[in-house]
Amino acid sequence: MSTERIQTNLNEFRDRIEELYRFRDEYFLQNSENLYVRKRDVIETKTMKIFEQLAHIDEEEKKALDKAEYNFLLGWLLNIKETYDPRAFEYLTKAIKFDPNKIESWLQLGECYFKNRNLSAAYDCFQKVLEINGSEKRALRNASIILRSMSTSNDGGCLQRQEKIIESIELAKKALKCDLQDYDSWAVLGNSYLTLLFLTRQNSERDQLLSKCKMAYRKALSDRIVQTKSDVLYNYSSVLQLDEEFTLSLQCLSEAYRYDPHWTELAKKKEQIISILNDIDQLKNDKTVIKPKKLNSIKESLRLEESRLQSIYQNDAKFFNGQTKAIDELQEGFNDCLLMTKILSYVPDNHNLFFYAIYLSIDSTGRSIIIFIYDIIKSKGPRPGDNLLIIRPIFKEYSIKFENNLYKWKAIRVLNPNKDLLINNNLIKSECLSMPNVSITLKSD
Repeated sequence: MSTERIQTNLNEFRDRIEELYRFRDEYFLQNSENLYVRKRDVIETKTMKIFEQLAHIDEEEKKALDKAEYNFLLGWLLNIKETYDPRAFEYLTKAIKFDPNKIESWLQLGECYFKNRNLSAAYDCFQKVLEINGSEKRALRNASIILRSMSTSNDGGCLQRQEKIIESIELAKKALKCDLQDYDSWAVLGNSYLTLLFLTRQNSERDQLLSKCKMAYRKALSDRIVQTKSDVLYNYSSVLQLDEEFTLSLQCLSEAYRYDPHWTELAKKKEQIISILNDIDQLKNDKTVIKPKKLNSIKESLRLEESRLQSIYQNDAKFFNGQTKAIDELQEGFNDCLLMTKILSYVPDNHNLFFYAIYLSIDSTGRSIIIFIYDIIKSKGPRPGDNLLIIRPIFKEYSIKFENNLYKWKAIRVLNPNKDLLINNNLIKSECLSMPNVSITLKSD
């Protein structure tokens, strides 16, 4: 067979592999929902059919073909799986030996290393691509992913982790400069913003990062294919939950599970969140179990405490000259006053799904309200019976509708407990505070 014919055969295999990747990416757009669960099996079957044909080319043909291209095609084909395949790694390593400047081989080898959790080797592969072509968007995007993943390890201090994340953000931005319509790069940028957000202590900066994060994810999810990617939907749901957009957050989790029914953790997390929402809904009624005598005692002790505050802080602007308000007097948003309450009960969050501790408190008028305290280690936070003095309370009304259920309550948000909260007239100790953690998930498809 002529060399030209052999090369034509390789080109045909390349076209078939490209078509297989396209089939993978568009699977949910081209198939009915009852076939979603079969995606992995269907792709595996198609992959092995092509592999058997490509791997068993006539030995005489193999001698004449482009060995770098041949080994690359085998490695690229097997690398379609979301998990590490040592055969793909072997073929791609061979491809690079035959052609050290083949960008596609370095890109796929980097993904192999990443799947095998060898982050430094993966990063070196993508850096090699950028040495060959500094504007290769896939290498920029993947290098960004690696740096963000490195930042989540416990190696190095917070500053070093922040530096890696900032570099990760810059790489994602460079990828978008190469192609502003690269929706995968928008998702990568969103992941990096989300990680940096949880390494940032200043609330003003966190608010800005949250806004940028949501914008990046929304841009990514404007693409029909990205809308079917369970990892992007999962990560976006975490952002929405952080911003207390619970309805949309739960919808994203439901959609993610619809597209990836093998990922049972999605359904479990959704049910756990709904369980806590039910607990919060029930919590607002807990005051009814307090006996009248006990209730009157609590109200009287809080009134005495309010009088004491007015006396102590009458000339202290930070404490609004001791001016207190009752829950019913609060307006939506920030309130320039003090709020004195006593904790009645709390909602346990054994899975740390929420980014704050959840309490039910009562004021001197006997009115109860939910209180969310951010950045506090839940095991070291206040307990039932403790008095809370909240400085400049943030009042918010919630209405969450999901799957024919409606949850409604009013709550106080304490965003800076080290500045805006006293527990039994004491400041919160630094060892009781901690930055919340977030789980960011990446999948190959």
